[in-house]
Amino acid sequence: MSDSESQVRLFPQASKTPFRSRIPEHLVQAWHPSFDEEAEPLVSVYLTSEAFTQFMDHSRSDLENEVGGGLVGSRHVDTRTEEQFVLIEAVIPARFTRHGNAFLTFTQDTLVAMNDELNERFPKRQLVGWYHTHPRMGIFLSHYDLWLHNHFFPEPWQVALVIEPHAGLGGFFIRQKDGDIDHLRYFGFYEILTQGTSVVSWCNMHPEGEIPDGKGENDNE
Repeated sequence: MSDSESQVRLFPQASKTPFRSRIPEHLVQAWHPSFDEEAEPLVSVYLTSEAFTQFMDHSRSDLENEVGGGLVGSRHVDTRTEEQFVLIEAVIPARFTRHGNAFLTFTQDTLVAMNDELNERFPKRQLVGWYHTHPRMGIFLSHYDLWLHNHFFPEPWQVALVIEPHAGLGGFFIRQKDGDIDHLRYFGFYEILTQGTSVVSWCNMHPEGEIPDGKGENDNE
């Protein structure tokens, strides 16, 4: 990304005031990595089954090159526990990107198009993070991924999702309370079962209460 593009701030400023609501506990399935989550993330991630299907469909659209986009939803604080969480309801696939088998660049046209689609289709929502794929590379944030995350998704509660579509892996990278983010340590999420059954198929995640057969696949541990 050029110096001129690196200064672009076309996404609307994220709301400083979260919605005060209750954590959606009805028909929710918790998904955890197949390793112990030692760090404590600033926010929990909740997402609808529709959103999962949308970013998985996009992740399979090009199995040789990286693809990505924005995670659309809202930021919340639980009225009972004061726990922070983000709700992901849809995605906006990024267009006009420069990409290859090991990189994805958001151009100025990418940011304009994503901002326009957000305003047109989701006027009461915001970008709570972004996602991209790592074909045959595993789940981690590269140096450039961290740069993009910190420059275009700088709010402490905005998250980054990485998907490995060949092996069926995925995970959320979430800042800790001090603002740091571990480029190798990903977290699980809570799936809102809008259709009554789960659509999650990642083999490095297991549902709450189920003991995994062994250590989950993670090329970076």
